[in-house]
Parts: sequence; structure tokens; C-alpha cells
Amino acid sequence: MQNQIRVLLVDDEDRFCETTSKFLNKKGFDTAIANNAEKALQILKDKKRDVIVLDIKMTGMDGHTALHEIKKTDPDIQVIILTGHGSRYSAMRALVREAFDYLAKPCDVEILASRIQDAYLAKNRGFKFDDKKALDIMIPINNLKSIPADMTLKDAIAVNKGFLAVIDERKMFAGILTHMDIIRAIRPEYISEDGSFNEESSRFSPMFWSGFFSDRVKAISQKKVWEILPESTPVISENANLLEAAHMMARTFGDVLLVKDISKVIGIIRNQDIYSEISSLMNK
Repeated sequence: MQNQIRVLLVDDEDRFCETTSKFLNKKGFDTAIANNAEKALQILKDKKRDVIVLDIKMTGMDGHTALHEIKKTDPDIQVIILTGHGSRYSAMRALVREAFDYLAKPCDVEILASRIQDAYLAKNRGFKFDDKKALDIMIPINNLKSIPADMTLKDAIAVNKGFLAVIDERKMFAGILTHMDIIRAIRPEYISEDGSFNEESSRFSPMFWSGFFSDRVKAISQKKVWEILPESTPVISENANLLEAAHMMARTFGDVLLVKDISKVIGIIRNQDIYSEISSLMNK
């Protein structure tokens, strides 16, 4: 590495710091260690650092407070949150306070080294990263047509909207009803109970399926919306980048992601929203 990137590891786990610093030094980084946030702040006063890798839960000052103090000292310094005590809540708090990234232990040290380089490039060479986040392309929940959870599927379909916000009896958000949920619901329970159209079901004869579609549509028409809602829908942070959103959607074979802030669902991302971003970038 021609110009050494100066890294400060801030973590009270001595073994982790020793192992990680040795690896980073072999990669060409100039790595210093602080076993608490107070020591890290003192080091930063004495010697400038390019990137800080900061644990959240430490003895004394915690990582969230330390991040705030570090940014007060040097607003442009890049901070990567790396902790085994993290949660989505912790991640979002950190990102709101302008951490460059959030990685959870155990983290592949190669990935850590790569993100340290990215953080350095972002600060010093004007390296451009994807600016858009989930928040930027989502459809706000308040913009969706809402229906009660006890509405029949027949009435829900009559609303004629692609994605419907479902509200329970407590007036709380209960989920998203999609076209695919209704398509899945028409399958007979004994075929769809494992959640997939498998080889066993494909062995039924064409005669078996004949006329069955209309029968199944009639059979589910009076079902309540809550009866066919998925048990869970993938959730992503409002601060997640679009590659993470695309990965989650592909991994879960879904057509919608819920976008959440610290405490609640605030919107959705549909597969066509991600596709639209792909198309837009390809045509630039």
C-alpha cells in the first residue's frame, strides 16, 4: 500500500485487537490500538488517524457516545462500527450519527480491510459510493391504500391496488397484502403446506387440474385477509444501500421489503422499484 492508511482499533477485547491489528499491518495498514474510548480520544488528539474501527459496548464510555465525541473532534474522520453486541437498533443509531459502515462480529477480516480502504477513499479521493438508500426509493406506508385485516379477499381484490397496507383491529400495521399472496392462497392446502410447488404436486394429471382453478378462487373469496398474510416479510433498514436491498429480495424470493426506521415500518420497496434503479443506471 503506497500511502499507509492510519487505522485506530477501539475495542476492549485485547485478543481481538491483537489478532486484527496483526492482520491489518500485514495488509499494509498503520494500525494503532485503544482498549477504551477515552484512550482513543486522547490518541486522536496526539496523532491524526484516517479510519477508526469502533466497538459499541465497552467499559466506560460506550461506542455511541464515543462516535459523537470523535465526530466533534474531527467531523470528517471515517468510523466503522464493529461489534458483537449490535442490533438493527444500534446500527441505525450509529448510521444516523454518520458512521461510515456497520459490521457485526464475527466479521471476515478481509471484508473489514476492504471497508477500511473504501472509507479512506471516500474521504480522501472523492470516491463515489451509491448515494441512494432504501429511504430514497421506498413508497411511504402512508401513500399505500389501507384495508382492515378482517376484510374478505373478494373485497380486497375489488380495491384493485397492487400492494395494500393491512391494519388490524388495534389500528396497527399488520403487514402488506400483495398479488402473490393471493396467488399462493388459491393452491390447495395439501399441495402448498410446505410452501412450494414440488415434484409430487406436478405428477397430478391434467384432468385433475381441469376446472380446479375457478373452484379454488371461489373457495378463498370469503377468506379474511389476515388468514393469508405471510407470517413474516423481510425487513430492511431505511439506511440500507440498494445492493443490500437487492440481495435481500433475491435471497427471500419475495416481491416486497418492509422499510423500517428505529421503531416502526415506514415504507415498502417493491421489486419493480429496484428494477427501475437498475434500468436508470444502465441507461445513463
